[in-house]
Amino acid sequence: MKVLFLYPNVAHARSPQVGLSSLAGTLKRQGHDSRLFDITFMEDAEVEASYSRVLSEYQPDLIGVSSRSTEWPTAASILRMADVEVPVVVGGPHATIAPEEVIADERVDMLIRGEGEEAIIDLVDRLEAGSDLSDMPNLWIKQDGEVFRNDVRDLIQDMDSLTLPEWSIWDERHFREHYHQVFSPGAEVFGDLETSRGCPYACPYCLTPVMQKLYKGKGKYHREKSAPRIIEEIEKLRQEKDIDYVRFVDETFILNRKRLQEFCGLYQDIQLPFSFSTRPETVSDEMMKMLAKAGANCVSFGLESGNEQYRREMLNRRTRQQEVIDAVALAKKYGVKTFAFVMIGLPHEDREKIQDTLELINLLQPDVFQITIFYPFEGTPFYDYCLEEGLMEKDHERLTEIWKGSVLNQPGLPSDYLIRLRELALAFAKRNQRWWPLMYFMEKHPGAFRAWHASRQARGLAGRGARKLLKMRSERRAALSGSGGE
Repeated sequence: MKVLFLYPNVAHARSPQVGLSSLAGTLKRQGHDSRLFDITFMEDAEVEASYSRVLSEYQPDLIGVSSRSTEWPTAASILRMADVEVPVVVGGPHATIAPEEVIADERVDMLIRGEGEEAIIDLVDRLEAGSDLSDMPNLWIKQDGEVFRNDVRDLIQDMDSLTLPEWSIWDERHFREHYHQVFSPGAEVFGDLETSRGCPYACPYCLTPVMQKLYKGKGKYHREKSAPRIIEEIEKLRQEKDIDYVRFVDETFILNRKRLQEFCGLYQDIQLPFSFSTRPETVSDEMMKMLAKAGANCVSFGLESGNEQYRREMLNRRTRQQEVIDAVALAKKYGVKTFAFVMIGLPHEDREKIQDTLELINLLQPDVFQITIFYPFEGTPFYDYCLEEGLMEKDHERLTEIWKGSVLNQPGLPSDYLIRLRELALAFAKRNQRWWPLMYFMEKHPGAFRAWHASRQARGLAGRGARKLLKMRSERRAALSGSGGE
């Protein structure tokens, strides 16, 4: 069977999606073929013609859509661009947390909730055999004028049993245009790998509580691949793509100390820099030293808020402020760069709490930090909370990028103000605090902010233009040198 995967990447994240790679590998092992329709590098005007062309050329037997919540409107729009006779199945985070919305779309025949490797094989096998689909685990399907809503199957417990991911479906640019270039400027080809599934924590703004509830009684939720299996995946990816940097995408890479020790011992033979994510309270001196020795180049911390009480009471994150400070200090001690994630515009947050976040970033001085504006993803605990508290309308506009505004109605934190504050925070949170009065002034005076922001953008464009020109001149000199000056 031929499966066309549709990837409506409106955020244009450059790294390849690990989940789709795993599904493609699973299909390949069972003798099926797959292709990817990926809009990442397309202009909006190209999408419709490109979609029609790939449908005509590939003639798929099944169209599979993988969509996050912010991507669903785009995915639905693409499905309406062409009339097809083949069935359409939707998977990914949005189908899992908002299945009623997805199955209601007239172009959608069915959806898969939860993990997809076993489900996709079950589906294509039944389709090829002409078997009944109405009782298939994980599947919601429209049939005979009604919708059959099936429970999920048990979780895969042996992560090593999964097929190795198939990376050939991706455009090469996904491996070269990676935001982790800032941490390893010499690296050119980046590989993203999953070493575990199922975050053991339950942050209310995240999909995890939904998944934990969905899979209750279906097996252990947090599962890990063994250290030898991780090395096997890295070697395959290095052989196929010649990667020179590895990013582990797990939320909590270092939870299992025994596995980590074995991994670090094996990884020293790989000799590639790598990055990982974890929570500050999981870090120790011994562990950071071991990771740095193995090749750790960067650690990402999700801090979310700089107010310890708010983190504990609202975000269900019981990390103490000193644990955050110590974790970042340990990374710096062993030469591991730091990447911090924070949010502003959280439910019942105020300007004072945001100030705590800015001051924490200013104190920590991470190498890179990302500030996003909180967005309540449908199905998460915070989505329901925001509705119950009257902080948003149920029919609010769905944002495609989580830094372009807020859908909450909170006193003192309107959307345009949060956009302005985010830009100012990015510019000033790492500077000496003597500049902060200027930030406060522009925060309150949109006209002054717009003038400053326009000037900043112009300087950035000029800088990028100069760097591009220098690169072109350097390449030209190298070419002339290699050809003897002819």
